[in-house]
Amino acid sequence: APRGAKQTSSSIVPSAAAPQLPLMTAATLELELGSVEETELLGAQLAEVVERGDVIFLSGELGAGKTSLSRGFLRRFFADPELEVPSPSYLICLSYADDGPDGSPAGATADDAGGAKAAVSGRTLRPRGRARLPGVRVLHLDPYRLPEGRVAGLVDLQSAFETSVCLVEWPQRLGPQLCTPHSPQRVEVRLGGIGPQAGGRAA
Repeated sequence: APRGAKQTSSSIVPSAAAPQLPLMTAATLELELGSVEETELLGAQLAEVVERGDVIFLSGELGAGKTSLSRGFLRRFFADPELEVPSPSYLICLSYADDGPDGSPAGATADDAGGAKAAVSGRTLRPRGRARLPGVRVLHLDPYRLPEGRVAGLVDLQSAFETSVCLVEWPQRLGPQLCTPHSPQRVEVRLGGIGPQAGGRAA
């Protein structure tokens, strides 16, 4: 497990998506991540406990480890240790899906809530392994390059937040229409420290 874990209960800002809103009270867990591998391990541990409809916000400066954490998450969730996990910065949304429980590709039809728009607007990747939750799609989003709130025109996030698992980098770009202190319900991971060696990185 990542080193130096301690759990506290404190008031935290829900995310930079709505900095003008009041503070929320939530349980927090502080971790020291001494390497990229430990950052990926944190992602893998999150993948072991998520359920359909879970949302994870990933905050931090460029190079803080958001995509590294996502890589660990996706490789564990789909049991594919060699899965390539590129940054979604340019395509905005990368959708990962295995076959559904009936053998058909998850999200293959327009009736798949939260999946159809994502597949059209970004790219759907098929890991070689099976999802820990069969048929559940994982959306990896990064709206950094878009004006605030514009991602809603590309991805049906309201449905995705209910039917998929969502990893959202730069969540402050979602805008107040999509993100309030209480919606979507989510886990927020804030990463500190930058650089490929991840020296002194914390979550």
